[in-house]
Amino acid sequence: MAHIAPHQPCLTRHAVILAAGESTRTRPLTLHRPKPLIPLLGRPLLAHILDALVGLVERVTLVVGYRAEMVEAAFGSAYRGMVLHYARQEVMNGTAGALLAAGPIDESFFLLYGDNLVAHEDIVGVCCAHYSVAGLRVADARSFGVLEMVDGTVRRIVEKPADPPPDALANAGVYHFDGAVFPLLERIVPSPRGELELTDLVGALAMEQPVQAHICTGHWVPVGTPWEALSAAQFLLTQRGGEQVWIHPEARIEPGARIIGPAAIDSGCVVHAGAVVAASVLGAGAIVGPGARVSYSWLDDGSRVGVGASLEAQVFEEVQPVAETRGMLSRTQLITRGAVLARGVSVPDGVVIAPGSIVRA
Repeated sequence: MAHIAPHQPCLTRHAVILAAGESTRTRPLTLHRPKPLIPLLGRPLLAHILDALVGLVERVTLVVGYRAEMVEAAFGSAYRGMVLHYARQEVMNGTAGALLAAGPIDESFFLLYGDNLVAHEDIVGVCCAHYSVAGLRVADARSFGVLEMVDGTVRRIVEKPADPPPDALANAGVYHFDGAVFPLLERIVPSPRGELELTDLVGALAMEQPVQAHICTGHWVPVGTPWEALSAAQFLLTQRGGEQVWIHPEARIEPGARIIGPAAIDSGCVVHAGAVVAASVLGAGAIVGPGARVSYSWLDDGSRVGVGASLEAQVFEEVQPVAETRGMLSRTQLITRGAVLARGVSVPDGVVIAPGSIVRA
């Protein structure tokens, strides 16, 4: 497999991030906001993705669609020294359609998805070749797109193979392309699910040019469900070390309340005396009543847990974790679930919410 050599600096200065979809799988967190604005430690998901590009690129094209105006208002025209451009995907016709909306581009560029936390080192890694795809070693590749390798290069990406080889590389969603891919995009036909797929672009490109694979060495944390958003927050907290607790200055933790990390408490939250919050995210304005217990849960903005109520958690052994945290989170942490409360939901006093519940208004 190809890796970038220390003497081979990466000259690519443009990145494209696909962040247009409505993301029904992350509901209820995306009922009132687009996925790029899901808050993680007081900052949007997209900010953490952009952080991985700092010092590497000068320009970022953000492909937006669902609630695009909210993303544009949140980020404006620049972020940490990088110029931001926006491209609207007017028709939600798949990931290849999203890239087509960003074009034409007449230079090399990185391509990332707007819902994966990836490592800076692996973005640099795909600069190992003119055309490259990041591949991730996973315990079970059956739920991924898998890079099919022939003579050391990527031939195509096979979606969710029933019997992947033991050394299979999952598609990590980090690519290195140039403007030559746009004519190929025009030739892609809809997949059986009716969408234009980036995986088909890789296959078409590989028929004309060698496509290399970079094996990921850093983390890869997707945010495709509310539970994965919780894991992403826990991962970011664990990266910080120490007590792994983030409390907004405008949150109030009463004497006698306990916060057990990794946990994030946003602005306007109140955690009353005798309450216990463990390994959870409390969105802006959330309230945890006296004596309540909240474990491995996500409370969206303005939600409330009543006096003595409990959001209990348990390990779901049947869940196959997909995140690669390089040991920052254990398998048990990744498969433990409490409850997700949608924005404004109230749990009455004394009520116990079963593990794995998603409670909508």
